[in-house]
Amino acid sequence: MTLVPALRRASVAAILFLGASAAQAAVSFHVSVTTERENLPGVKSRLPAQEVVENDVVLGQQYISVSDGKTLSVLDFSTRRRYVIDKAAGTYEQYSLFDVVALRQSEMRHRLGIADVLTLAKRADHVTPQAYEEQALSVRAGKVRGRLVPNILDGEVLWSLDEHPLLRLGPAHSAGDGQDSKAFAQFLRYTWGGHPLVLKMFADSRQIPMQFLLYYREVGGKLTRRFRVSGVQADAPATFTLQGYRPGRAGAGAGAGAPLLERVLDQATRLQPLAAEAHPAMRAQAEQAFAGQRPFAALLIMMEDNYSTGATVGKLSPQQRLALETNEQAQQLIRALSARDEDAIKAGLAAIQALRAQVGKDQPMLTLFEASMRGKAGQWPEAIALYLEALQARPQLAGGYKELGDALYAQFDTANAWRSWQAGRTLVPTHRLFASVNRREQELLTGYPVFFESGAPVQPSTSRPASSTNTAGSTNLP
Repeated sequence: MTLVPALRRASVAAILFLGASAAQAAVSFHVSVTTERENLPGVKSRLPAQEVVENDVVLGQQYISVSDGKTLSVLDFSTRRRYVIDKAAGTYEQYSLFDVVALRQSEMRHRLGIADVLTLAKRADHVTPQAYEEQALSVRAGKVRGRLVPNILDGEVLWSLDEHPLLRLGPAHSAGDGQDSKAFAQFLRYTWGGHPLVLKMFADSRQIPMQFLLYYREVGGKLTRRFRVSGVQADAPATFTLQGYRPGRAGAGAGAGAPLLERVLDQATRLQPLAAEAHPAMRAQAEQAFAGQRPFAALLIMMEDNYSTGATVGKLSPQQRLALETNEQAQQLIRALSARDEDAIKAGLAAIQALRAQVGKDQPMLTLFEASMRGKAGQWPEAIALYLEALQARPQLAGGYKELGDALYAQFDTANAWRSWQAGRTLVPTHRLFASVNRREQELLTGYPVFFESGAPVQPSTSRPASSTNTAGSTNLP
């Protein structure tokens, strides 16, 4: 057995994992994954026929880390977050475990839809068997259909489902406990996939396999991954820290040349909630606008107040209500935002564009509302661009991050969708707009609980938020 060089393991621990006692040790190992592709006749692919990936892995009590030497990815099950760390730059990006599960769910629905189309077109021979879709995504395509069937081949066991080979398992293993084996299955689930039945078998085995193959099937051909595990040791720390790293994407996050989405979301991680005085101050501005016979301006101020603080419009005087009811601009906006059918949405979009031309293109709430209408019309790229424009002008618009996240989610960018939603929830955690996001997360927890489990019981996090300027004395865990 080839051991991971001690210096290499020590450098990973020294960089990321600090202050853990030996009594709390977790398992570390090295894994080499060789991927071999076999394309169907006539299929051309730019992907290499063979490639090798080397990783150092730590299975902690509440986390899993995977390092390729340059990038360190950490799954934190206690906070349901994941971190992507650029070790050379000393920076990290924060994401959500929910975005991984949501993307797998959406991708499975997409693949099943394609299978239905191919079947109706009498091209069922091009449909990837569901066992392999489940192998790739680690989520069920439907109800449990059968069980894994073993077959002995040259001292190894070939496990198949519905006559489709999924796993070839060698006899060599490293003895572990229930926590180690569950964490190993979780490592596979988030990195290389594995059929839910295969992963359950690994999780229940109370051991770490040293050599095995996973088989996949794609539209263009077959794919085999050979795993070789070595250097298994129980000397890794059980907990981790981000101390010494700063939030933000290396080189791109705050740079002027970075994509606008990255700049806006990076900026959002540094925002603090508005002070309690923000709501009465904005309401006072609205009252002044009403007093100055500018009811449309007052409406926009109250809407900005709602998006920024979560405060409802509250009671209006009879005079203020009449002013809004008789103001054509206010009524155009209200009608536009209430549009539901295609024709009304098209008319509403035109109305808001006309209002922007009248008031000025730099009015952030009208920019945001045009983005909302474009989203209703299915014009997602245009909607995202306008949301970013509005959030550049008013970074504290918590509700704007909710709607931006919705638009990103519609484009299957689940990672940035959750980043945007979390930015808004950090600013105004109780805003009613985020109720749908909270429900979505609960549905994922209920529907895919295994993605959020670690080997050990979850302990509540007591760590403090990271500081962008001073990390001394902080665990740097949000």
